[in-house]
Amino acid sequence: MTEEEIQKLNNPANYKKRTTIMDEYINIIFKMQRDGINDDLIYFYILKHGYSGNQKSLWNYIYCIEKNNFPDRTPMNPKCLIEWSYPDDVIIIKRNSLLKYLLTKNPKTKKDETIGKYINELIEKYRDSSIASFCNGIERDIAPIKNAISLKVSSGFVEGNNNKFKLIKRIVYGKSGLVNLAKKCFLAFLSKRPSFNLVDLI
Repeated sequence: MTEEEIQKLNNPANYKKRTTIMDEYINIIFKMQRDGINDDLIYFYILKHGYSGNQKSLWNYIYCIEKNNFPDRTPMNPKCLIEWSYPDDVIIIKRNSLLKYLLTKNPKTKKDETIGKYINELIEKYRDSSIASFCNGIERDIAPIKNAISLKVSSGFVEGNNNKFKLIKRIVYGKSGLVNLAKKCFLAFLSKRPSFNLVDLI
C-alpha cells in the first residue's frame, strides 16, 4: 500500500447503514436483556408488538445481542419455543403409531388359519392386472407363503441366518458356485471322521 492509502485508513468513509426490519427492535431487546428478562419472553414480546419478519432471524438477533453484551446470560434453545398445540377435542394420530397398530393390534392383520385358502382366489383375480408380477411371485412360493400367514409359529430367525449365509455365498463363490461352498462347509465336520481324506475334496 502507498503512504497515501495508509493515511486514508485513518479517516474511513462514512457509509450509510442499511435499514433492516430489526432496527426498531434492537434497542428494546437490549434493554429487556439488561433487565434480566428471559429470552423466550423477549421473543414473544417482539412478535406481539408487530414484528413480521423471519422468526429465525429474530432469534439470531436476540442471541447475538446477548452474546456480545451479556455473555453471562444463559441463552435459551430456540427449539423449546416450537411446539404444536391442538384443541382438547382433537385426536392426534401419528404415522408410526398407526403403522404399529396395523401390524400388531389390528385383528385383520393377525395370523389366521383360514386366510391361506383365499390366496389362490387372489392370484386368479389379479393375474392379468397391474400387480401380475406380484401374483406370479406369490405363486412361485405359494407353500411357504401360506405357512407364514396362517401358522402361529415363525421361522424368521432361521430365514435371517439363511439370508446372511446366501449373501456370503454369492459374494465369495458366485450365484451358482455351490460345489466349492459345499466342500468348505463339509470340511469343518469331515475332519473329525476317521475315514476323512483331504484328497477327496480336491
